[in-house]
Amino acid sequence: MSPTRRAFLAGATATALTALTGCADPPPTGHPALRRPRAAGAVAFLDVGDAGGAAPLRELRGEPDVLVGLGARLAPGTPGLTAMPAFPGEVLLPERSNTDAFLQVEGDDEEDCRERLDELLAALPGARATWRTAVRRDTVDERLQRNPFGFVEGQTNSDSILLPTGETLLAVRVIRLAHRLWDADTPEHQRRVIGRHPDGTWLDGAPAHAGPGYAADPTGAVIPLDSHVRAMNPRTPGAPAPRMLRRSWTYQAPPTPQGAPDGGVLFMAFQDDFDAGFALAQSRMPGDALHPYLLAVGGGYYAVPSAG
Repeated sequence: MSPTRRAFLAGATATALTALTGCADPPPTGHPALRRPRAAGAVAFLDVGDAGGAAPLRELRGEPDVLVGLGARLAPGTPGLTAMPAFPGEVLLPERSNTDAFLQVEGDDEEDCRERLDELLAALPGARATWRTAVRRDTVDERLQRNPFGFVEGQTNSDSILLPTGETLLAVRVIRLAHRLWDADTPEHQRRVIGRHPDGTWLDGAPAHAGPGYAADPTGAVIPLDSHVRAMNPRTPGAPAPRMLRRSWTYQAPPTPQGAPDGGVLFMAFQDDFDAGFALAQSRMPGDALHPYLLAVGGGYYAVPSAG
């Protein structure tokens, strides 16, 4: 990434885009990763100081609409849990990256979620929120949501996200999007970048809740090979779909100390193997036509205990 492009993205008026490509509903379960997401929420990245802070955090796992993610320092025995590695083109902010823990509250109202997050943080001795924000989802129906670029997209589901311990692995990314850059493009170009029409219909005419007909379009004449949906999941032999359950939330934080807008997407992906899930998707980003419109400014890997 060139310094000019990095500076533009970091300071651009940003919005959120959900990086979701499928439509399946999550199965019912007591694990917080697989419950149906609510309309609003509040999240915080945490520094807990002494590693003993993991115990009070684990006690929150049975709280309704609360999700607790423990970083590698607090959950050293979790299989596959490490610090999130650096990926090309990032400008990661320390307060939002590889923190000790991640805490999310969900509900129907952003202000209620903020107040409940305040209460939970006050009950965690020694914990400090290094960065926090309210989040929301613009849902269309139970299986579809609309991103601020105006495109309806679904949620990719995986039936393999839980470890034998009952935990799941969580990748969190804080992403700013270059809204002005996006708005400068024609509607036709935007459709080809995403691979769908704004109403969620695939460019080949398949309904939003159905799968695309890539086999009839091997050269990408209709749905470009580098479109976001196709780059992330080519659906061809030898190119497996990333195994993860995705949840994306829009955030709008106060401006940065330099006065730049700070809004975008908080992307969450649950899985049982980072290499077969989030890291696989991330390896495909350089070939994704959406890549020039986004900039990762935070993230981390966490273990999410079961609710029981």
